[in-house]
Amino acid sequence: MKLTISFPNAFLLKSTLLLVGLITFTTYLHAQPKKIYLANDDHTDYMWTGDEETYKKAFSEMLDYYIKLNDSTAHLPYNLQSKWNCDGSYWVYNYRETRSPEQFSKLIKQIKDGKITVPLNSMIVLLGAAPAEATLRDMYYAGSLKRKYGLDLSLVLNMEDQVLPLGLSSLWAGSGAKYSWKGVCACATKVTGLDRHKHQMYWYKGLDDQKVLMKWYSVNPSMITNRKEYRYNLGTYLEASHQPNAVIDCKALMNDPMYPYSIAAAFGKGGDDLKTLTRNFTKVAKEKSGADYEVIVSNEIDFFTDFEKQYGATLPSETTSYGSTEWGNSFASLAEVSASVKRAIEKLRTAEAVYTLVALKDKKFATDLATQKEKAWLACGMYFEHDWTADGPHITRKQRADWQKKTAGVFVSYADTLYNRSLKRLGQLIAKSKNTTESFYVFNPLNWVRSDYSDYPYSGSASIRVIDRTTGKQVPFQLIRKKEKPYLRILASNIPSVGYKVFEIQKATVPATFPSNLAVTDSTIENRFYKLKFTAQGVITSLIEKATSREWVKATDKLYLNDLGSGLGNEGEKVKVENKGAVSATLMASSYKPIKHTSKVTLFENSDRIELENYITQNLDAKAVTYAFSLNLEKPDTWHEEAGAILHVKPTAKGGHYADTASRFDWLAMNHFADMSDAGRGMILSNRDAYFMKVGKSTNTKLDEETPQLKVLAAGQIDNALGMVNQDGDSYFEHFLALKPHAGGFSPNEAMRFSLAHQNPLVAHSIQGGAGYDPNHFSLVTFSSPDAMIWALKPAEEGIDKGIIMRVWNVADTSKPVTVSASVPIEKGFSTTHIETDDRVIQLERGKMTTELGHNRLHTFRLFLAK
Repeated sequence: MKLTISFPNAFLLKSTLLLVGLITFTTYLHAQPKKIYLANDDHTDYMWTGDEETYKKAFSEMLDYYIKLNDSTAHLPYNLQSKWNCDGSYWVYNYRETRSPEQFSKLIKQIKDGKITVPLNSMIVLLGAAPAEATLRDMYYAGSLKRKYGLDLSLVLNMEDQVLPLGLSSLWAGSGAKYSWKGVCACATKVTGLDRHKHQMYWYKGLDDQKVLMKWYSVNPSMITNRKEYRYNLGTYLEASHQPNAVIDCKALMNDPMYPYSIAAAFGKGGDDLKTLTRNFTKVAKEKSGADYEVIVSNEIDFFTDFEKQYGATLPSETTSYGSTEWGNSFASLAEVSASVKRAIEKLRTAEAVYTLVALKDKKFATDLATQKEKAWLACGMYFEHDWTADGPHITRKQRADWQKKTAGVFVSYADTLYNRSLKRLGQLIAKSKNTTESFYVFNPLNWVRSDYSDYPYSGSASIRVIDRTTGKQVPFQLIRKKEKPYLRILASNIPSVGYKVFEIQKATVPATFPSNLAVTDSTIENRFYKLKFTAQGVITSLIEKATSREWVKATDKLYLNDLGSGLGNEGEKVKVENKGAVSATLMASSYKPIKHTSKVTLFENSDRIELENYITQNLDAKAVTYAFSLNLEKPDTWHEEAGAILHVKPTAKGGHYADTASRFDWLAMNHFADMSDAGRGMILSNRDAYFMKVGKSTNTKLDEETPQLKVLAAGQIDNALGMVNQDGDSYFEHFLALKPHAGGFSPNEAMRFSLAHQNPLVAHSIQGGAGYDPNHFSLVTFSSPDAMIWALKPAEEGIDKGIIMRVWNVADTSKPVTVSASVPIEKGFSTTHIETDDRVIQLERGKMTTELGHNRLHTFRLFLAK
C-alpha cells in the first residue's frame, strides 16, 4: 500500500518540512548524551613530597606505567582508552635523560597520538610576578620539542595558587597556547570569593586581545568550609581525585543554570601524592557511561576542542587580573637569591644582543653552551615552582632553600657566562686603529639612540683624555670606584640602536676639566634638574624639581622617599660624598637604623634620572622590610608592569584591571616599573631587584586608590611564616631603584623606556682589535616607531643559520606600523610564536621589514640578513 500526501500550496509544504526538521533535531538532541571528561594526572609538588632525585625517579616510573597501559587499551572505544596528562615539559626532559632512545621514542609517539599530553610550561610555576621573559624561557624546552618532533602542544597551566595574573594570557597565546585550566588549593590563602567566579568557562583574553580558552570552575562552598568532606572537588587542582564523585559533581554542574553547557570536565588526580598509578579511569568511564551521559577518559585537549567547537563562538571573555601571585609572595623570603634571578633575566638582553653580533661573524661561537643553555631555560622557570610556601611534611625549609639556590645558580651561571664571553669576543672582532694605546667600545642593547654614562674597568692614570672616535671630540669623564673596583665613567653620547661606539684613551699632560652643574654638601645634592636633601639614614626628605619649583616629597605616616622606616631620623655616619666629577655625583649614607644598611643617591650632569642604590647588610627576620616612596600628588592613579601587561591599579568596576573578588591586592607585581600620577604630573619608579610593591594602604581584599605612597618589598615572610626562615641566613641584599618626575598623566612609553634604560646600562669593554666590525661605530637594527621596544634579540635556538630572533613589545594602546631596518638588507622575515615556531611570512620592502604591531602586544620575528 502506498501512502500519498498532497499539499495544497508551497507554503504548507515548507511549513511541514520545517516542523519535521524541528522534531528530528529535537530528537537528535535528546539522543545525544551529555559528556563528562575525566583527566588522570599527578600534580607535581616538586621538592614537597620528595627530594629532587625521588621526583625524577617517580616521573619516569609513571611514564613507563602509562605508556604500557595506554597501549593495552588502544583497541577500546575512544572514551575508554587510557590517557595520561603530565603537568610540565620537565617530565619529558627527565625521561630523555633517564631512559633509552627507544623508550623516549615511544613517549614521543604517544604524545603525537594524543595518549599523553604535555603542556608548554616546565612545571607548575608562579610566573605572574616574574619577568615576562622568564615565562617565555620556561616554555623554550617545550618549543624545542614542537620543532624537533612536530608536536602540537597547546595546553598551559597555572595551578593551585589561588589567583591568576592578566599578562599570562598574552604570553601564553603568543607562544601558541590555546587552552588552560585553573584549579586552586583553597588553602594557605587570604583570598576570598573562590566560590563565586563570574564565569566557569571563558576566553582568558589579554590587553592585546590574544586569548586562551580557560576552564576555572568555582569551588563548592563545602570544600572551603568542610575540607574533610570528600564529595566536592571541582574548582580545585584535584577535581578527579575520586572519579565516581567527579562524575556526580559534573552532572550536578551541568544541571546548574549558571553552567549552560552539556559538556563538563573534572581534571586532576594526584594531588600532593608523589606517584599516581591507577587503572580506575577506564573502569569508571565504562561503568558510568549510558544513554544520558558519556564519560570519557580525557587527555584534556579533547575536552577543550569539543567544548570550543560547540560553545567557543558565544563564550564570554575576561580581561582581568586576580593578582600576580599569592604563594609567590614568598620569593621575598629568599630575597637576594630571587633578585639575582631577576637581574640575570635582564642581563640576557645585553648578553644575547652582543651574542647576535658575534654570531653573525663567528657561527661557531657559544655552540658549546647548548647543554648549559637548555638547563638554564628549565631553571629559569623552575626557580618559580609553586611550592614556595616550603611548609611540606617531607622536605625541610633548608632543603627547599638549598634547591632554590642551586636552581638560581644554574640560570645565573649561564647568563653570566654568555655575557662575559660575548663581550670579550666582540672586542676581538672590532677593528682597532693603528697607534691606539687603549680603546673600548660602549654597547647599547636597546633600540633607540641613547646618551648616558658608561663605566669602563680602568686602573690607569687620571692624566688622560677620552676621545669619541666617531666625532673625534673629547668626552666628559671621571674616575670612580664601584664595589672596591676602579672604573672610568664617561658620558657616552648618541650610542646607536643595538650597536656601539668606540672610545679611545689618550695620555694627557694636564687632566681634562669640564663644566659641571653638580653640587654636593653633606646633606644635599643637586644638578640642573633637581635639588635633594639626603639624611644619614639614606632617606630623601626633599626633592625639588627646579624647572617647576615643585616639591615632590610629602610624608605619609612619617615616611618619605627611599625610607626603610626611619622617617626624619638621622642616626648614622656622616653622609659622605662618594664621588663627584664631570659626569655624576654620589652621596652615601650608612646607618644601623632601622636596620643595618647603606644607601646611595646619584645625580648626573646630563640626565634627569635619579639613581638609588640600597644595600641591606644584616640578616632579616620574618617581618616585611620595605622602601617607602611618599609623593606629593592629589588623587593619584597607579600603573605598573605585571608580566606581559601594563595594568591600571583599580578594580574593573572603576575602570581598572583588577577583579572585584577572588583577588589578592596587598602585594602587586612590580616588574620594571610603577608609575603614580595625578591629572597634571607623576613619578616613575624603576625597579631592578624587587618583585612586589604595596600601593598605599592596600590590604589583601581592598585596593587603596587614594594614598600617594608606594612601598617596594625588599624582603620578608608575608603570609603566616610561609617561605624560607630568616632569609636562609643571607645577610646581604641589593635594591637598585630610579626616579623620574614627569609632566602630564601616565605614559607607558615613557615609563618603560626610562626603566629599561636604568636597568640596561650602556656596557663598556676593551677592544683587542681584529676583523669583522667597524673601528668607530655600528648599529644592527633600527626602528621607525618609538612605541616598539626590543624585548629580546638573539640567535635562533638552533643557531644563527636559523636566523635572528627579535622580540618586540608595542606598549601603546593602539596598533602601530613599524619599519625595521638592519645593517644589511633583510632577506627573509617570519612572524613566529614567542617560543620560535614560525607561523607566517612577513613581506619585505627593499630589504626592510614593514609590519603592524598590535596594541599592547609582544611580537616575535625571525629575520635572515643578507650575507
